[in-house]
Amino acid sequence: MTLSTSIHIVAHATEDVPKILQKINDVFSIPKEKILVSSAEGHWGNEISLIKADCGHKESQVLLETIISNLKIGEKKFLLQSISNSFDEKDNFYIRLNKQSMCKGAISLSEHDSIRIRFKAIKEFNQNNKFRDHVMSLFTKK
Repeated sequence: MTLSTSIHIVAHATEDVPKILQKINDVFSIPKEKILVSSAEGHWGNEISLIKADCGHKESQVLLETIISNLKIGEKKFLLQSISNSFDEKDNFYIRLNKQSMCKGAISLSEHDSIRIRFKAIKEFNQNNKFRDHVMSLFTKK
């Protein structure tokens, strides 16, 4: 299986960007050299940091397993019951995680002010929904 991942985070001027970068490395095991930070201006002229990381296969597989294995049981059940909402028409898997929880060293779901993550499988692997089946199997893995 070959997998890639894109991670997107918006950090506002009041947030500690170096801490967020360190926690991305600590919690998700993403090397600092893979993380890019750019600046933007918000709607009201406030400074915003756009944080992005792209990961290759090995890091993506570890990240996917880390996220799913560290979700609380209730969050796993919720995500599994609504799993079709987490895949797009190209069978990319999307998940949103709580940025504040990550900064405390935990992994939890969130829809607001979240860490947006997309897992993309290459076509050869994704034939006949193999990637979707693989993701679903991680929810029942002990």
